[in-house]
Amino acid sequence: MTTKQTKDNDKKAFDSQAANMLKNEAHEKNKAEGKHSYSKEPDHL
Repeated sequence: MTTKQTKDNDKKAFDSQAANMLKNEAHEKNKAEGKHSYSKEPDHL
């Protein structure tokens, strides 16, 4: 009895550099718009 082949050799490689570039672009855009800014001074005091 032979086993079923389940390996997928036709997958495209994951391009982590492109994913990081997209993340970086979003980060720079949010930084320019002032979103998610960190401040040591708390707003609630």
